[in-house]
Amino acid sequence: MAVRVNLSDAKARFSEVVRSVRNSGEKAIITVDGEPAVRMVPVLPDPRPLTGAELAGVRALMGSLRRIDRPTAEFDAVELVGEGRR
Repeated sequence: MAVRVNLSDAKARFSEVVRSVRNSGEKAIITVDGEPAVRMVPVLPDPRPLTGAELAGVRALMGSLRRIDRPTAEFDAVELVGEGRR
């Protein structure tokens, strides 16, 4: 849910609106003449790099997925579901 703030209030309370968006994670919609004009959203932190152990786990998972046999012929998923297969 977004907080709606008209432009004149947003100008008068800009720091407060920014802090509210940052702290709550909620977006704010700035309105002009009652119509939405601008969306203010919090900046998400950059993801952290994977550790060596996490990276090794991902590589092992990807390697195991490559070993799964996949059908080479075309198939009809609706028909397979109808037969009770997945």
